[in-house]
Amino acid sequence: MAVLDAATSEGASDAPRLGLRGLPDNVVELARGQVYAIAADAQPLRLPLVAQTLRDTLERGLRACVVLPGDPAAFLSKARLGGADLDWWHEQGELVAVRLKADPLAVPFRNGPAAVLEHVDRTVPDGHALLVIEQAEPLLFFGDAAQAPGAADALREWAARRGVTVLATFAPGSRPQREAVALRAVAEDFAGHATMREHGDGAHLELRHWFGAHGAVPRGALPLRLASDGTLVSAPAPAVPDRPRADGVQQVVAVEKALDDAASAVRDARWNVVPTAAAALEAARGLAAGAVVLAFGRETPLRTVANAVVALRRAASPWVAVVVRERGFRMRLAQQVALIRLGASCVVPEGQDDAALAQALRALGGTAFMRAVPDDLEATLAAAGTNTSPQLLVTRAFRDLVSDVLVASEAIELPHALLHVACDPAKAQQLGTLALQRRLRDAALTVDPTGLWMFLFGCPASRAPTVAQRTFGRAFPEVSSAITVHGTPGTIAARIERLAGAVGMPELDAARLPARVAATRQG
Repeated sequence: MAVLDAATSEGASDAPRLGLRGLPDNVVELARGQVYAIAADAQPLRLPLVAQTLRDTLERGLRACVVLPGDPAAFLSKARLGGADLDWWHEQGELVAVRLKADPLAVPFRNGPAAVLEHVDRTVPDGHALLVIEQAEPLLFFGDAAQAPGAADALREWAARRGVTVLATFAPGSRPQREAVALRAVAEDFAGHATMREHGDGAHLELRHWFGAHGAVPRGALPLRLASDGTLVSAPAPAVPDRPRADGVQQVVAVEKALDDAASAVRDARWNVVPTAAAALEAARGLAAGAVVLAFGRETPLRTVANAVVALRRAASPWVAVVVRERGFRMRLAQQVALIRLGASCVVPEGQDDAALAQALRALGGTAFMRAVPDDLEATLAAAGTNTSPQLLVTRAFRDLVSDVLVASEAIELPHALLHVACDPAKAQQLGTLALQRRLRDAALTVDPTGLWMFLFGCPASRAPTVAQRTFGRAFPEVSSAITVHGTPGTIAARIERLAGAVGMPELDAARLPARVAATRQG
């Protein structure tokens, strides 16, 4: 992400402030009457963020309220341990800390989102500038596809009416995966949506979209670290290492299977051809600059190549590029994205000769690899694992599958497309059967009363109509005007949430539904 210019303006001092030291004002200055959502599964990151946000707001002379799922005394104790002592403001009444346990048998939850919001409205005294809702999934009814959108809209309207800034934190990893999708669906209309993930000995704050008191902020990832006193602060950008002195020859280590004519490369002093990826790793340790070329094919599957890429990134100089070349087997887009996320500099596609490979290496010469890479290899590979054959599913299974894919691919920002053909169910069934017969790759389908739904794994929205034309063949002109495509994770999530609510399907975790809703559905 580009460096953000610190912005200040008159009148911003009365705005609540995100409690992250060292970040520019256009990130941390929050707008009044807006809702911001931050997802952070790790409690050692989420609670310091909440405590520091409350402290920084209170230090500006503003009043704040925090709604907690647990004991307020325990929260205040952890805040002290994390370097944000809030006791004085709590004793003076400047900070209101209340517990609202998400109990389906409690009266507010039994009566739906309106009753919960009315309870929150009574909790927040007049004159308070900031409301923090810790682990807000139950308060926004994320377990109920029919009520979650309305609950989120009501919270936004309440914040605007009261002039209170709302910071809602979420821990989607501790709950059913579909609740992470519900967050993506409702957060599209919030002023800000971000995720915070552990990375190495620190964290990254990834801004999905962010509109602070000074306007829009470019999307990207901001590095954070835990200071010695337990507070979260901005981590300095890593310094670019000194570039090795050029000796006029770019050294290349290449696995033999990655080349068309290994014998020709051996005759070139720049190239060191080795038999295996393990040998390439050993040879790369001695390179100050250059490139390593790996092969991807039937004998070297994705996991083998991914492990080699990760090992090279950990051992080799930043001035060493890691290139993966397809050999007799083409990667899917999801696999390419996963390898690049793990540290590959580029992927040379199948069909390109050694001259094209050499051209790619020349283009990479003189560049240092400075991007942060994921710590979790398994999660990154899981995001690349999609079905290779289409499936015609019942609507509930379709909803669950799409939710799982959206959650798995969230970290690598893999593009997907949700395509809908508006037609009667009989026609939709016919089109779905046609897609199965034509062996459409990487797709899931379902039929509902509104028509046919197709979820295309790793397919940008711009390509979805072309895929539909190839899939439906001669039937495409008949249905082309009835096709709509959704391409962003938020809009896809919103559509499948509405799809779930429209057909009245039971939820993933009925025990967490409000009792009134559960009783209605059982009836």
